[in-house]
Amino acid sequence: MGNTPNCNQTTVTEHALALYFATRRSVLLTHSLVRSGEWATKRSQHKTMDGAAGKPPMTMGDELVGIIGYGGVGRTIEERAKTLGMRTVIAGRKGATPAPESGRVPFETVIRECSVLMICLPRSPETLNLISETEFSQMKPHALIINVSRGGIVDERALVSALKEGKIAGAGTDVFAQEPAEPGTSVLLAPEMADLNLVMTPHVAWYSEETLDNYRRTCKANMAEFVTNGKAKHQVC
Repeated sequence: MGNTPNCNQTTVTEHALALYFATRRSVLLTHSLVRSGEWATKRSQHKTMDGAAGKPPMTMGDELVGIIGYGGVGRTIEERAKTLGMRTVIAGRKGATPAPESGRVPFETVIRECSVLMICLPRSPETLNLISETEFSQMKPHALIINVSRGGIVDERALVSALKEGKIAGAGTDVFAQEPAEPGTSVLLAPEMADLNLVMTPHVAWYSEETLDNYRRTCKANMAEFVTNGKAKHQVC
């Protein structure tokens, strides 16, 4: 059996950055205000962009991005973030002390110190609810959390509480604990969430022309290798 590794890492990275910009700049909240006519009645709306700490949004040069999950997507996020002038750190495993030569930062330090957390690791029994109440209580009030990996890694109920209580400035997610998501299955879609700085997309971070081309090319390579040598080029079992 074969798979198609790293075909979507560029596209997922760009989507993660799109969620970052939309969240840091409160794009959906301010868009809704313009659509509702509130800009005309209240004139200045810049305070809508203030984070949980009551401060204006940060700019990229001041961000410290913590990358949780350092596969193809994590590495590409690191590369693109640095290009944009952001500082980056790579998180070690939760509850473990990283080896000095790994260049990684303890998970708990990343949670406490970073202004942006990028979640890009597989879902497994070890990563289920990896980010929950304890982690949210330790984050900075201007922190953002962006999840382009799998639902369930970020505890949705804990995320709702963190946003409502102003523990973090905002969140962006492309994934849900149960998909397809709807109000009956996800607390993130409850009516009272509409006024919070939460940007959601329906698990489409992978989708682009480049990704589809990569899938087709890798699939052909797998089949050609199987015909020639009896196993896929990218063998998984």
